[in-house]
Amino acid sequence: MKIVLITACGKAKENKVLPAWRLYKSTRIKHLYRRAKELNIPFYILSAKYGLVFCEDIISPYNEIMDSKKCKKNISQIENILKNYDIIVFYKGGARKEYLECIELICKKLNKNLISFGYANMGDIKKLPEVLEIARKSFKNK
Repeated sequence: MKIVLITACGKAKENKVLPAWRLYKSTRIKHLYRRAKELNIPFYILSAKYGLVFCEDIISPYNEIMDSKKCKKNISQIENILKNYDIIVFYKGGARKEYLECIELICKKLNKNLISFGYANMGDIKKLPEVLEIARKSFKNK
């Protein structure tokens, strides 16, 4: 069972080309990056400009926000990545609803299992290992 962790990009960015997890100044992204490493699961960031970006990919700063047009523009790129996973875990953590809506649309189209959790103050971010374990058990026989 292949699981992937995704979160939305962050508004605040460094002003230079960096690996995606470092470009965004978001504590949410930095925490999820460390957790994904510890848990040995792939971690992607949903970007309004680049689509689904692997956390280690080098990208340039930009100033765009996800909307339905940007989701449609990136849909085939996102699908090409998500088709390789059985369970998609999306950590919301206060992200705009358009990011989750984009992932939901693609998961539905690909018939993928989606687990979404996280609220604005990230008080539940430490529950990631627990959520992954529940996901593995819940979808094991599907």
